[in-house]
Amino acid sequence: MKFKKILIANRGEIAVRIIRAAQKNGICTVAVYAADDAESLHVSLADEAVLLDGKTLNETYLHQQKIIQIAKKTGVEAIHPGYGFLSENAGFAKKVADAGLVFIGPSPENIRLMGEKNQAFKYVESLGIPILPSFRGTVAELVQHSSEMEFPVMVKASAGGGGKGMVICNSGEELLPALDKAERQAISYFGNGELFVEKYLPRARHLEVQLLADHHGNVLHFFERECSVQRRFQKIIEEAPSPSISEELRNQLTSAAVKIAQSMNYRNAGTIEFLLDENGHFYFLEMNTRIQVEHPVTEMITNTDLVSLQLQVAGGNELSLKQKDIRISGHAIEVRLCAEDAENNFKPSAGKLAHWQFPKKENLRIETFVKEGMTVSPNYDSLVAKIIVWGENRTDAIDQMQQVLSETCISGVHTNLPFLSGLIESEQIRGNNMYTRFVDENLELLNNQIQEKKNRLDKNRLVIAYFVFHFYQQKNSGNSVWDQIGFWRINSSFEVTVDGSKFDGSFVTNTHGQFFRINEKTYPVSAIQRNGNLLELEIDGQTGIFFCVENKHDTLILHNGFLFSLRSNLLINQALVLNKNVALTNNFQNLICADLFGRVLKINVCDGDVVTSGQTLLTLESMKTEIHVLCPVNARVKMVHVKTGETVAEKQLLIELET
Repeated sequence: MKFKKILIANRGEIAVRIIRAAQKNGICTVAVYAADDAESLHVSLADEAVLLDGKTLNETYLHQQKIIQIAKKTGVEAIHPGYGFLSENAGFAKKVADAGLVFIGPSPENIRLMGEKNQAFKYVESLGIPILPSFRGTVAELVQHSSEMEFPVMVKASAGGGGKGMVICNSGEELLPALDKAERQAISYFGNGELFVEKYLPRARHLEVQLLADHHGNVLHFFERECSVQRRFQKIIEEAPSPSISEELRNQLTSAAVKIAQSMNYRNAGTIEFLLDENGHFYFLEMNTRIQVEHPVTEMITNTDLVSLQLQVAGGNELSLKQKDIRISGHAIEVRLCAEDAENNFKPSAGKLAHWQFPKKENLRIETFVKEGMTVSPNYDSLVAKIIVWGENRTDAIDQMQQVLSETCISGVHTNLPFLSGLIESEQIRGNNMYTRFVDENLELLNNQIQEKKNRLDKNRLVIAYFVFHFYQQKNSGNSVWDQIGFWRINSSFEVTVDGSKFDGSFVTNTHGQFFRINEKTYPVSAIQRNGNLLELEIDGQTGIFFCVENKHDTLILHNGFLFSLRSNLLINQALVLNKNVALTNNFQNLICADLFGRVLKINVCDGDVVTSGQTLLTLESMKTEIHVLCPVNARVKMVHVKTGETVAEKQLLIELET
């Protein structure tokens, strides 16, 4: 059977990915969307798009009956849940089937068995597959077992996933606070406060095996991925195949994964995740009964289309592939581009994307749902794109990824692009010296390495790019930047600030031609091309690419993955003006405002409370991240202007202090 029409019960890049797979297979699509997703690509790419009335997730993407009603009304035959949201909700899968529709995923029984972690561990252990020592139960029950636990341990939400509801606990004294925190997150994200505690492996690697099964008893593996580069249990970089295992271990992992799937009569796409300790021993971690965020790296090395295969087997068709047909070719790497400010403790960022440009290269995939000019909402996960490259080998793939990141231009919202660029070329990544907690434990070291890389860049070249961008218009007759010679003669010297540092420059003409002189160093310059905001310049014999964005008070230049702010005394609107009004500064210091969109999760103070510098005043949640708002000075709370659960906008007044 081949579907004629399906509904995608999701948003973001995975909705776009499913739509493209459906189009490839001649299947019509129906998208659903919340009001703040109206500009998303999945809305415009689908054959039909239906608005989900409501403001909260429970009223939109998590409203099961509403989605099924839309599916029935639009005449679809099946629903693809993507990942996240309702993808691993056994109740939803059953409701879809009860409505006479096909759930493009595993059976409700499959989802239920693997979705409840305590039950999943018991089942996998019964198959003879190793698991970590663990305890299960409520907070009170787990506290009673504390004397039996071998610390450190990891506290997890039994119904959890995606890094939520997970807390590391190093001693018995830390157990109760860790359990309370994990329970709060578990209830908030999964509606189930049951927890389990397992032995924590501080230097573990994260490996996972991609599976696909049909209704005819066929289970195929597509080899493994490694996802050891994580921050706070959220994957940052994924690659395939794993560079950390032998062929023997690969066979053990894939055999264990297939055994689990076959034993439970699994169907459709799924991933078995394992932890690998320093001694090469692996342990079952969990099964994700859905397509994974990082599935493209598997597709790249096996030359397959996993989403198309999902559609094929969901229709009751037998898999067209055999295990012998699936081979590893080359190496693929994926990075997750997120709307967050890595230089400011990864604070979530939202707003309008002023520029959104990626290079066009062979063996490069960009999976996204956003476009230039679109507003990124604060109400969802911070992932805005996945960047995937394929290379002949791991070194080649890393080199290609490094080049792609250096040529990517994004402005309007903060992203982790500079962090990814620095991380991907670090010695730790190139040398494969990573484990799941490495980024968290070495964040300062990594940030210092990234900052050193930024500092090593020749800022003089940025100054040159700044002036070429503002005063050079390419002509068909040639590529000389000196065509507008009148300007250079009138303005023979100038001053530019780069991120606040001053650079003196001038334009020099001698018998050898025209040159830029920046801080006493002379540079011959020619423009190779200018295309909108992109400049490709040859400066002193070296080619460089610069993305330039003019703002009201400065010009932003992205170069080699880093963003710089430049101003000049030759541009009146960008002349640097310093105005340090101490009284004004003190006044604003007493007004605690939100510096991002979000929801008030918890308020820790009341009107009249005496507070101290560094004290947590309240906690916001934005893009599934908790943000603690700290008190800047010793003061008294004059007035709390918000309530718990309230949605706040950027720059909205939260708390007013008096000193």
